[in-house]
Amino acid sequence: MTKRAPVVWDRHAIRAEVHRRETTLRAIALAAGLHFTACSSALIRRHLAGEKALADFLGLAPEVIWPERYAKLSPWAKRILAKRESASQNVRQRSDMGAAA
Repeated sequence: MTKRAPVVWDRHAIRAEVHRRETTLRAIALAAGLHFTACSSALIRRHLAGEKALADFLGLAPEVIWPERYAKLSPWAKRILAKRESASQNVRQRSDMGAAA
């Protein structure tokens, strides 16, 4: 058997994979509740929400797609990512369920 070379995810490869799956960057951004240019911006520069939406769509971690962007996170990026991970209300348990009756 021959080993396959690892996939290099540049902006052209990401765009091509999105189109292979018969959708658009705009549709991915809107489905994630983002501005319609978020995923396009993520291909060019750091855009945390757009990167996350694209990574979720591709089924990969953002660190795999953009290793150079995630080599060393700035304190600002760490804080934003931590807030985003803990922001879901679905994760938290509701302690006051049924208390208003």
